[in-house]
Amino acid sequence: MSRLLVITPTLGSSPWLAETVASVAAQPMDCTHVLVAPAAAGAELREKFPRATVVAESPGGMYAAINAGAAAASDWDLLSYINDDDLLLPLFARVVQVAAAAGDRPLITYGGVRLIDARGRRLGDIPIACFPSQHRALYAQRLEPVFQHGTVVTRAAWVQLGGFDATLRFCGDSEFLARACVSGVPAVCATRGAVAAFRLRAGQLTKDRAAMEAERARVDVKLGLLAPRQTLRHRWARCVFRVTNLPIYAERVARFGFVTFDELIARTGAS
Repeated sequence: MSRLLVITPTLGSSPWLAETVASVAAQPMDCTHVLVAPAAAGAELREKFPRATVVAESPGGMYAAINAGAAAASDWDLLSYINDDDLLLPLFARVVQVAAAAGDRPLITYGGVRLIDARGRRLGDIPIACFPSQHRALYAQRLEPVFQHGTVVTRAAWVQLGGFDATLRFCGDSEFLARACVSGVPAVCATRGAVAAFRLRAGQLTKDRAAMEAERARVDVKLGLLAPRQTLRHRWARCVFRVTNLPIYAERVARFGFVTFDELIARTGAS
């Protein structure tokens, strides 16, 4: 049986951390949940969450913490990570099941992602690509086909890619997934249903759009993602992506008007 590792980087102060831990504990499969936190928060976290493993990590950022958690918990076959304010949902088990079937082969599996607000109320879903063969063409147009929430990586894929780029502050997860695509690591959409929830709240890093966009631009150049011109293949991939996500766009327009995903993130606060 494949051994699942779930990593949560945390400073220990998130008011939603208990919900995050509970969502991992509620999964039907056996898994090791590692909380990577500053040493000062370690004792309190071990007392509050005795079923989780707490790993102390020196300051280095979120992606360095995830790498440290993967290294500290050496006995695993599949890896996922979740922020300390987000949730795993029941359909996450499907993503794990598909990843486990890969055995020793490199593979990344993913599903849909729900948007929730600070109080846990559903805001909608994030568009994803259901055809991995079109991922490269979507990245070339700045359309992200996969979001990290609820994504599962086999050990072979993690080793091949060398973990997260710890020099990044904002886009380490999307860079990892894009690098996997460019490197030829296969991906499978296990379900279009929501497997995890991404909480939009005031004060999160994703609201610093200018800094995030600057970092994303560097990632684009580093990986050679953007296409110099749009071909029929690019236009077809974009069309399929838009059409298959029409219900998601329709719900967003009905609730929030004609706003982009980035605009929705920027406007959603703690209310």
